[in-house]
Amino acid sequence: MLYCLDTNVYIEAHRRYYAFDIVPGFWDALIDSAKQGIICSPLPVYEELIRSEDQLAGWARYHKETLFADPDEATVNAYTEIADLVVLHYEPQHVQVFLDGADPWVIASAKVHELAVVTMEGLKSEQTNPKSGRVRGKIQIPNVCRRVGVKHINTFDLLRALKCTFK
Repeated sequence: MLYCLDTNVYIEAHRRYYAFDIVPGFWDALIDSAKQGIICSPLPVYEELIRSEDQLAGWARYHKETLFADPDEATVNAYTEIADLVVLHYEPQHVQVFLDGADPWVIASAKVHELAVVTMEGLKSEQTNPKSGRVRGKIQIPNVCRRVGVKHINTFDLLRALKCTFK
């Protein structure tokens, strides 16, 4: 199984549990895995990461060619299908936020290339608005993955699958 990483995998690791100065091996493992073709992220993830001028943005810039890929034609087509799906099933005010970010690109890339999405978002119970028949609240990656038949895991499951240990 190969993996497509969401923006929050990088951000959560950087800000919380795998900061560069605490667990540099985490970051080395990501790059090694990318060089082996095991993990990747679509370019929109890169674009989200470089919005802030911090150490993570610098790291992303340095590893842009290794880790981040331009969406191919098949991914663009899958993005369109995902956009159509979320427009149909979710409330409009949440659809635009979702489509403006990297999330649908991560899912589209995973769908087309038969990858598992890696995200720190959790599957949520979806509540439908009785008037519109559409799902309320923020659109979560795992929920869309489930709708389109894409496997999703979190960072810790990825590390277990890759048999990563940090010393």
